[in-house]
Amino acid sequence: MQSKARHILVVRKANSDRAARLEAEIGAWLRARGHSVTAISGGFDDPAYALPDLDFAVVLGGDGTMLGVARRVAGRGIPLLGINFGRVGFLADIQPEQWEKGLADSLAGITPERTCMALQWKVVRNDSTLAKGVAVNDVVLSRAALSRLVNMDIGVDGQEMCRLRSDGVILSTPIGSSGYSVSAGGPLLYPSLNCMVFTPICPFLNTIPPMVFPQKTRFCIDLLPGTTETYITVDGQEGLLLQVGDRVEVTGLEDAVCFVGKEMPFFERLRTRGFVTDMASGAKHK
Repeated sequence: MQSKARHILVVRKANSDRAARLEAEIGAWLRARGHSVTAISGGFDDPAYALPDLDFAVVLGGDGTMLGVARRVAGRGIPLLGINFGRVGFLADIQPEQWEKGLADSLAGITPERTCMALQWKVVRNDSTLAKGVAVNDVVLSRAALSRLVNMDIGVDGQEMCRLRSDGVILSTPIGSSGYSVSAGGPLLYPSLNCMVFTPICPFLNTIPPMVFPQKTRFCIDLLPGTTETYITVDGQEGLLLQVGDRVEVTGLEDAVCFVGKEMPFFERLRTRGFVTDMASGAKHK
């Protein structure tokens, strides 16, 4: 089945000769079928992400590269097809040797697509927006090297939630809940849910437990005097040093990212990450 002509963004894993060679092969294959192609290296911002007529993206890399691309095109409805150059590949599930069939099926609409929520965040300083963006996994506020606490006022949808003294706080999506959040004692969420996880990191006197909130909840976190050096980190890949008086606002963004491919079954994913062990030999579940 011949797919319609598209403008396709091809993003290769940075500093990978193998990915660069496959990028050239895929680009030639796409152009021979009438598609226009923009090819870039991943790992940094590029004007190509803002091109208005992009309608598909092929990512040659692991989950880290996929996350970086997903953040930059979030909210635009651009399907992301991952060709795995990483290790496990939860988000990038097509192996390089199978790229041609995987890409042809995806462009023809045969391969299923799935959407997931993301987190929209911004840092406000002196009533002006200092930085903003999107997180696919999580937004983390955490202390730096000194063993001192982060002091925060936390508001939820305009209501005062608590004054928190802790090593920091994690706000995560369902697909991000299996990372830092669950390691810090947060709940493990089924990936298709539309909700946010609030997880304090080592709260002083255990003042508040981890909690789950609706996806459209708006968090406002104000850094108070006495706070140690604090960073905001997005998906473990981007960071910014904050100051006392800064406000961090975070809310959910529905159906923000579209991944192409059949999602790894939830419990298989958990077994791969070591959360659960294999079922006893001979056990069958249908």
